[in-house]
Amino acid sequence: MPADEIQKQRDRNPSYRSILFETDPLYKKYFVNLDLSKFETHNTKEEIIKDYDESSLARYAKIGAKFSTVMYDGVLAKGSKSVHVGSIVDKEHIRDELPLDKFSAFAYDFSPEPVIVEFGPRANELDMLFLDSGMHSSPSSILFRIPNGVKATVNEYYFSLGGSKNSLNGAAQLFELEENSELEVNEIHCESENTNSLVTRSFFTKDNSKLKFNAFYTGGATSRQRSVFKNSGKGSTINAKESIIGSGAQKFDINTNMTNLRPNSQCNYEVRAVLADDSSGIVKSFAKMVKGTEGSESHIKERGLIYDKNAKITMMPDMSIDESYVKASHSSSTSPIPEDDIFYISSRGLDKEKAKFLVGSGLIYELLKSIGNHDSMAFSMLLAKYRLETKRIGIQEMELKHYGVWYD
Repeated sequence: MPADEIQKQRDRNPSYRSILFETDPLYKKYFVNLDLSKFETHNTKEEIIKDYDESSLARYAKIGAKFSTVMYDGVLAKGSKSVHVGSIVDKEHIRDELPLDKFSAFAYDFSPEPVIVEFGPRANELDMLFLDSGMHSSPSSILFRIPNGVKATVNEYYFSLGGSKNSLNGAAQLFELEENSELEVNEIHCESENTNSLVTRSFFTKDNSKLKFNAFYTGGATSRQRSVFKNSGKGSTINAKESIIGSGAQKFDINTNMTNLRPNSQCNYEVRAVLADDSSGIVKSFAKMVKGTEGSESHIKERGLIYDKNAKITMMPDMSIDESYVKASHSSSTSPIPEDDIFYISSRGLDKEKAKFLVGSGLIYELLKSIGNHDSMAFSMLLAKYRLETKRIGIQEMELKHYGVWYD
């Protein structure tokens, strides 16, 4: 996109600097506010693509059979038939439908170009790689369109090449499901310990559509995730599940907002977290059922496991119900690993660390098993095992082939 057009779009948009990042006192107590100005970048698309062509990790992406689409520092470096670059109008549409917060405004300002994913009439599966070089910190801006009657799967993998502590792997994503469509989104994060992972995503459904969203957050120094689910279709279903494994000094901020807008619709959300060392997390989930959504259901389940005594996690489920003839529930629990469990497993001949691993992995595996795509599920389980056994953040470049990322 030409520099003058970029400047024009920024002039039309309120500056991200004018938007408060977070104002919740509880958030400030547990989480460090990010200074987004350190992520500002003015690299052109041509400069980013040149760096991609010279990247060693990019060479794996090019020759591997796994990825049909590669987003490199916010630029479409490798595409497929269903993926193409959009216009400024598409970018403004993405921006208008995302929640108004500081990062979504930042993504509008600094994503190099909007990318459009449009699936055809037949069953579709898209494997996407999001690479952060540590040099440009440009977020991706993507619109996914699922037409009437189409069944599609999107598998997203987030990696980084290390970089500095100002490294950013970010994305602003809008998903639009038409009537009778089905979509499964599997999002796996294993960025390096120097990367900040920031993703804001919105989902919109129409009548009788079905959405499954599975996210697994394991990487990055800071992980800030925002998800908005607007169940605006009669008889439509949304099932969202998020898993978290943290170690070292990692910080996780997961915020999910779900709304039932039509009768006989369903919104279900479940999150599980295992935090070790000095890692910390805050999980805020909110479900709303508006007047006129009779026959609908909405459920929230949160579960946190303190793997080591210095880890911290705060979970806050909330609901607002304006309709009488609905089913709704929310629950939350956080605890250290029960000593009774450790004693029982140790009595079978295993040491304490192995017993802790079995309890932590069992909690996460149960949620990961709901991933419908076999490759994403298998890699997620390998990643969970790797993270709990080693507590290392990210995956080294030469280990990727071993974990089945590049080759089937």
